[in-house]
Amino acid sequence: MRPLPAAVYRERSLGPAPGQGLVNGLIIFLAICTILYFGAEILIPVALAILLAILLAPAVAALQRLRFPKVFAVIMTVLMVGIAVAIAAGLVASTLTNLAADLPAYQSSLREKAQNLKAMTSGGGTLERAAGVLESLRRELERPEQPQAQPLPRVEPVPVEIMEPSGTFGSIAAILALLIHPLTQFGIVVLMLTFILIYREDLRNRLIRLAGTGDIHRTTTAIDEAGNRLSRLFATQFLLNATTGAFIGAALFVLGVPGALLWGILTAVLRFVPYVGTLLAAIFPIIIAAAVGDGWTLALLTLGIVLVTEALVGHVLEPLLFGKSTGLSPVAIVAAAAFWTALWGPVGLVLSTPITIVLLVVGRHIEALQFLEVLLGAKQVLTPDHAFYQRMLANDPLEAAEQADAYAGRGELDKYLVEVAIPGLLLAQNDKDRQVLGQDGEVALVTTYSELLDEAWPPGRPEADAASPVLIVSGHGALNFAAALSVSALLRLKHVPHRLLPEDAVLPGRFPEEMAADARFLCLCFLKAPSPAKFAYLERRLAARLPGAKIIGIAWKDGEGTAQLIRPAHALDMLPAVQPELSTATR
Repeated sequence: MRPLPAAVYRERSLGPAPGQGLVNGLIIFLAICTILYFGAEILIPVALAILLAILLAPAVAALQRLRFPKVFAVIMTVLMVGIAVAIAAGLVASTLTNLAADLPAYQSSLREKAQNLKAMTSGGGTLERAAGVLESLRRELERPEQPQAQPLPRVEPVPVEIMEPSGTFGSIAAILALLIHPLTQFGIVVLMLTFILIYREDLRNRLIRLAGTGDIHRTTTAIDEAGNRLSRLFATQFLLNATTGAFIGAALFVLGVPGALLWGILTAVLRFVPYVGTLLAAIFPIIIAAAVGDGWTLALLTLGIVLVTEALVGHVLEPLLFGKSTGLSPVAIVAAAAFWTALWGPVGLVLSTPITIVLLVVGRHIEALQFLEVLLGAKQVLTPDHAFYQRMLANDPLEAAEQADAYAGRGELDKYLVEVAIPGLLLAQNDKDRQVLGQDGEVALVTTYSELLDEAWPPGRPEADAASPVLIVSGHGALNFAAALSVSALLRLKHVPHRLLPEDAVLPGRFPEEMAADARFLCLCFLKAPSPAKFAYLERRLAARLPGAKIIGIAWKDGEGTAQLIRPAHALDMLPAVQPELSTATR
């Protein structure tokens, strides 16, 4: 018996189902989210320890360069950070104690200002009185009929048990019960931080071994890039936040707002929360300023200082110092903040940006995870020609006009045609050849491109164009007319007067004789060069219409087995030179 052909066994049912990869990815994503959510008690201290180790690694390295032993350098660094945190916590506790003692004195002032604000915003109480009347009427309508009198049920006596006060020991136990969990977490973070700093080289080598030794260069590059980027980010952000907090605290102290030191420290800490940290930290000092001030002046001054400082730091200093060091898009930062806050609460909000940077670097160096770089990165994911084509398809030339304006600012609009517009039109031609782009879509695209040129291009001289001996005519099809528009735009940049014939000028019986009068040069334009037979046919027909004109075949791109036409830049040398007075006038 002859063996069956192997193709019989290659059934589609044996392969993965359509969309199975997407389903698998969603399952993995949900599994990771579940692990992150339920393992927060373990993972949060680990993440904090790793990020603090990245921040403190340069300090340990600096002490090692001073000939200190590695273990001693690590312990000294951790101790200094612990002392600084303890001092800040002591100052905060002292300030909070003083504020708590003064709160009863602020209560009456705050109540009075709240009542005044309520009266100002409620129109003198008219709306409140009207609402009260309506509420009374509603209660009257909904009141049930009075039932007949019934004997009252017997009330059973409630047993009362007298408890002895637990005393000082019970209060201390209650406080310890509240503090035992955060203290345990803090101890775990400190212990892990110490060991990560001591064994960071060994941990790095183990991570490289887990990633595989087949491509040590890529793994080392990814680790170094993530470490350096996070280290620069943390150091710069720490110094900037500390400076911002010190400035706001000093300004509030000068204004006379109680607890200025506390509000400065709170601002420095909450500025690690993206976008809203400073505003959150400003809520309490504004309330305190409203309580101690006679009117609203002190509260408004406090709000003004916070807003001006945040605007200066957020829109001037941070872009200047950070630049594009994070590499994250603003949308990715906001989305990551929401995601990690939902998983880990306030700690996740603080850690969202560093963790997202790590994911970005991982996606940049691991091919299977490159979608992370596309989703999170600030780098443009579409090339200029693809972005141009997409905007033309969407009938939105504004973004393409911004690209053209950028080239115009450098005086390189001719490069915009060659590097952006023509490659984008060639993408459209490819889609047309694949029968993906229909005729209606092709016409709409070219119409949008014409609007773009009218918007972004410098105006021509109608008087000079009307008398020009140069004619521009396109081959058949809307995309060829777009190529003729591009040639016209190039000639306008080079100050060469010309006349552009309509799109259907090459069709039988459509040639505009009145527009082609006195023409001596006729530029027949194509996006891609046609076949020699097609070009020869069009050349004969146009030569019969204009027997005294020189026909110049122009194509932006050659093709296999097509006529050899010249490029638009070479055609400029064959056209009559522009007169000096016209060149000067059109500049």
